[in-house]
Amino acid sequence: MSKQLIRAIVPMPVRAAVSAWRKREKVYWSWGRAAAAAGNYSSGKLTAFRVERSQKILGREELFLKPSDELLLAMDSAAGRFVDFGGSAGEMCTVLQRRFPAWSFAVVETKAMASASQVLRPSISFLDEMPDEIDVFYSSGTLQYLANPNDVWRQALSRTTSFAYLARNAFSKRKRFTVQTSRLFDNGAGPVPEGFEDMPISYPHQTLSEATVIKIADKAGFDLAARIADRNGGVTGTNGKVYGADLLFKRR
Repeated sequence: MSKQLIRAIVPMPVRAAVSAWRKREKVYWSWGRAAAAAGNYSSGKLTAFRVERSQKILGREELFLKPSDELLLAMDSAAGRFVDFGGSAGEMCTVLQRRFPAWSFAVVETKAMASASQVLRPSISFLDEMPDEIDVFYSSGTLQYLANPNDVWRQALSRTTSFAYLARNAFSKRKRFTVQTSRLFDNGAGPVPEGFEDMPISYPHQTLSEATVIKIADKAGFDLAARIADRNGGVTGTNGKVYGADLLFKRR
C-alpha cells in the first residue's frame, strides 16, 4: 500500500499514534539484555573525544561547569578529601580545587579515561578504583550507567566520613532497563575538537529507586540533608515516569 493511499484512508490521529508507538523507548527485562542490545559503543573513541574536548577548556573550566550551592556547603572544612566518581577528565574537580586549594581531589573513572586524563590535569589524582578514605563523595549522572549501582553506592558510603552527593539522577518507582543513544558530539563541554566524526553512541541505562538509595544511606549512617527536586539532567528517554532529583547526605 502506497504512502499516499495510507494518508488518504487512515485518520491523522491513528497515524500519529502509530508513529509514536514506533518511536517508543524499548524497555528490556534485565541489565544484561540492555547491555547486549547496546553492543560495542566505541568506548575508545568516546574516551579520546572527551579528553581532547576537555583539553580545549583548560584554565576556563568555570565557564562550562558550576558547582551547586549544596555541594559547596558540603565542603565546609578547611581541608578534606573530595572524590568525583565518574568525573570524566576532572573538570569539576578543577573548578573546586581553585576554590578549596587545601583539599585533595580525585576522580574515579575507567582505566582508559584515568590514564589519559592524568597528564591533562596532573594536580588531580585519577583512579580506576574507589579510594579507601573519602570526606566528600560526589557522583553526577553516573550510577545509572553501572550494572550494580546499589553496590557501588554502599561501597562509597562505607568509605565516606562527612557528605555524599548524588546529582543528575534518573529515578523511577519501577526499575527500567533501556539503551540510551546520543551523538558523540553531545558528550563533554567546550569547542568540538578536530579530527572526529560525529556518530551515534549507545550504552545501557537503568533507573534508580530513590527510596532504595535513601534506605541504603540510612543503614550506612547517613541522613538526607537536602533534596533538590526537578533537577532532571540525568533523565533520558521520553517516559514520564522517570524523574530527577539531587540528593545530599550527611553522616550522623
